[in-house]
Amino acid sequence: MSNTKTNSASCKAFRNILAGTASHPYITAFIICLSLAMFFLGSSEYMVPCVPVIFYAVFCGASALIVSHFCIKNRVNAVVTALLTAAVCAGGAPFFIWFRDTPHRILFIFAFGCIMLSALYFAFYSKKLARRFNTMLIIGLSFVVKLCYVLGTSVYDRQHDIGRFGGSDEIISGHMGYISYLFHNHRLYDGDYRGYLQYCHPPLHHSLCALWISFFNKVLGVNIDLAAESAQMLSLFWSMTIIITAYKIFRYFKLEGTALYVSLIITAFHPCFTFLSGLMNNDPLAWALTMGAVWFTLRWYRESTLKNIIGLAFCIGLGMMTKLSVGLIAPSVTIVFIAVLIKARKKYFLKLLGQFAAFAVVCAPLGLWFPIRGLVRWEIPLTYVQELPEMDQTIKGTTFIDRITDFSPHQFSRVFENWLWYDGNGDPQSYNEHNPLIAILKNSIFGEFITEGKFTHYPFMLTVCKWLFWLAAFIAAAAFIAMIVSLFRKCAADSVQKIFLVSFHLILVGNLYVLSKNYPMVCSMNFRYIMPTVFIGAFFLGASLTRADKQGSTPAKVLKLSSYAVVLAFAVMSSLVYLMVVIDR
Repeated sequence: MSNTKTNSASCKAFRNILAGTASHPYITAFIICLSLAMFFLGSSEYMVPCVPVIFYAVFCGASALIVSHFCIKNRVNAVVTALLTAAVCAGGAPFFIWFRDTPHRILFIFAFGCIMLSALYFAFYSKKLARRFNTMLIIGLSFVVKLCYVLGTSVYDRQHDIGRFGGSDEIISGHMGYISYLFHNHRLYDGDYRGYLQYCHPPLHHSLCALWISFFNKVLGVNIDLAAESAQMLSLFWSMTIIITAYKIFRYFKLEGTALYVSLIITAFHPCFTFLSGLMNNDPLAWALTMGAVWFTLRWYRESTLKNIIGLAFCIGLGMMTKLSVGLIAPSVTIVFIAVLIKARKKYFLKLLGQFAAFAVVCAPLGLWFPIRGLVRWEIPLTYVQELPEMDQTIKGTTFIDRITDFSPHQFSRVFENWLWYDGNGDPQSYNEHNPLIAILKNSIFGEFITEGKFTHYPFMLTVCKWLFWLAAFIAAAAFIAMIVSLFRKCAADSVQKIFLVSFHLILVGNLYVLSKNYPMVCSMNFRYIMPTVFIGAFFLGASLTRADKQGSTPAKVLKLSSYAVVLAFAVMSSLVYLMVVIDR
């Protein structure tokens, strides 16, 4: 019987698929996102008519795989196996007919994705491949949540400085306007771009979106507006690459068991990355490349080869060609460079200098050509930041010291970000959020756009939101404490690696405070400027659980179970909030 289980053709087939996916996660993620873009064009409302048939075919194929596996496992003959498979497929048919006609397609997609992943997981789970199965389930479920959010979120919903996608004879401010200009003209705007909002950004993200839209519009013949809507699936892909790279970094440090899964669950289900997956600005690609830079820095630190440092150069260079703030990782990378140079100066000094030269040759032109172009042609400062007009969100009336030291309780009476607004009589209501720490705690979970008004039909969600906020704040505090403690205690990272990660974390947070001081607006205190702090905090929190995972004492078991309970509750509530946001429209 044991041999029968081992040699099950269906079991081997599924595990081969799983192995192939694990070997090429980025390619797999891109193929899935591109395929789903063709099926839905970025929105459940624009679903292609053949999708229910395709989903039903996938359901039948997976059912046949699972049923045959169980039948072989229990030595059921082929006739009974075929009948059971046919019965399962027939029983599922009505649901796909409902899917074809219902306006609640997102609910079906969510249920379908979760059920299929869970069924395959429990059917083929193997202790020998436990880490691979558990990881794929966590990442897979987080993808389903992000996909549902994207399919229920237009390119104009909950966006930052987006503008609109215009015609060939228009120059429109905003990220979509920038993409539109590149799509129609196939070149950069050839003038002083300070007059057009967001054109000051380097063009990599906007160019890739224009190419994506061109493929759907000119190759596949999709309507231009729907092609533009489908570009959101590119952001979904970038968001998933962040989760995949975070996992690779956790495994780089050999995190196992509780340490790995706690870190991965926090990262995979953190609301900021769900929100990021629907953004049409340059943040998703910028942070994806930043994560790549972290990964290649760590790889180069362990194995100082030309291949690794060139990979790092491309990540930083292309990252700065997406958003100049990616360059904030440079000081932390320099620390690693110096540490390796000092350590290996006797044997590999000239070799390392050659690698540094190669790094500069690749990174500097990629990262700096756009701002240098602006400086040379229109005398635009290299670090130019577009100035915002006076708006109601200004917080100039409160000094910076008062802002960062004010933790009065009334600021926590509402877990959503506060913005000043005026009622029908012109009277001011509420107030502008002013403490950077409180602001980022709030908008790391709900962004700027999720408020009580998003749950008008489901008031119980307001209680869920409160619990989610305080649970997220608790996890963030625990992660920060773990990070500081780990600086002085032995953990999965050595001293150089710890300094690299911690310094990058502090640089990001410090930059946000400087930004908040120099640009006293509510929008300058946004968590989207410091998103990598999530995986850094999650790593140190997970690493602190390594000892507990190896011990069998009662306190260690309680700590492990408590950790799982907290992060699973966090994942469930985070998923529920972002699912309900797109359902209650």
